[in-house]
Amino acid sequence: MSRAVGEILIVGAGVTGAALAYHLTRLGHDRITVVDARDRHTLSGSTGLAPGFIGRLSGSPGLTELAMDSVATYRELPGPVFRPVGSLQIATSKARLKKAHKEAERAADLGIEATVIDGEQAVRLAPELVDPAHTLGALHVPGDGAADPVALTHALVTAAEQAGAEFLWNTPVRDLEIVGRRVIGVRTGERNTLRRAKKVVLAAGIWGPVLAAKAGIRLPMVAVQHPYVFTPDLDTLDDTPIDEPIVLYPDEHVYTRRHGTRYGLGSYAHRPLPFTPSTVLSAELPFDHADFGSAIEDATRLIPAFRGTPLGRRLNGVYALTPDELPIAGPATGLPGLWFAEACWVTQAGGVGKYLAELLLDKREPLASLAPERFDSWSADRVWDTALENYAG
Repeated sequence: MSRAVGEILIVGAGVTGAALAYHLTRLGHDRITVVDARDRHTLSGSTGLAPGFIGRLSGSPGLTELAMDSVATYRELPGPVFRPVGSLQIATSKARLKKAHKEAERAADLGIEATVIDGEQAVRLAPELVDPAHTLGALHVPGDGAADPVALTHALVTAAEQAGAEFLWNTPVRDLEIVGRRVIGVRTGERNTLRRAKKVVLAAGIWGPVLAAKAGIRLPMVAVQHPYVFTPDLDTLDDTPIDEPIVLYPDEHVYTRRHGTRYGLGSYAHRPLPFTPSTVLSAELPFDHADFGSAIEDATRLIPAFRGTPLGRRLNGVYALTPDELPIAGPATGLPGLWFAEACWVTQAGGVGKYLAELLLDKREPLASLAPERFDSWSADRVWDTALENYAG
């Protein structure tokens, strides 16, 4: 059975696929179909588990540009999907404080407002999240903020639909359809329906490499497990989603924020735990205390809000890493018709969607820094090992 679809078919309706559809329609292109195995209201991939921190200042100029474009995208959307509460990068050592001053200078060069504040000021901005005993100062970036990944994705989907894009839910992609070394569509569902398209974009998150491998393409990304835990609901908090900066402890590899009536924190202070997706239908795995317990215990001792408080929900979410921490965005080499929008965090998804939409419609030149083939000369082991070395937050 064969069905004709739009010129562009996007596999995956998480935040990246939704952002791509949104930007394509903003550029006047409405012959778009987005297919996803999930239903409309369930986000089973990495998007639904993301803590939602949107930090624009990065060690990579490319990531900074994508994050800035993401913030601009999210601010366009109706509703409070992005809250510019700011961020604090806490300095618990003199070396980190010195680095904070250098980062403030670099931020100024990029047009990002950032200042170094003292420990008392940091505590006043986020008293339940900043440890006064160990805080020497902090880099304060007021224009950073938090996104609600679920609300954000829904807003992008709704806007794209209203502009003419079609979303097909409960439509799992089984395979890529290749004729004469060209991708002409995808096979979906129990009936193996062929859905044709001139361009197929994989925005399938951790499942992207599984589909790409069926076409003989190795995507240079590694799926990795990451713990995130919450306090129980606290009587001292109302249901305001967030009203204070997101707080990061770079030297301790910990970050924390408010989630309405709870606080949450994540930690990278444990050995990297890679994961190979195959038939797994969710990016959430069981939380294993043996893997994460020590790192989480150290983190909860650091954050005032978690001291003496039993933990509530514990998450083990899987997301993708690349060897240079940059997303994979662009056409497949040697297989016309196939494109990628992979290894994107919520922080960069809006920017990646904008970049790839312009590239798909021949409105810009490609960036070598995002090219899918940039690691083709690397062995699989080197890709794996280098990507896991980036697991540090």
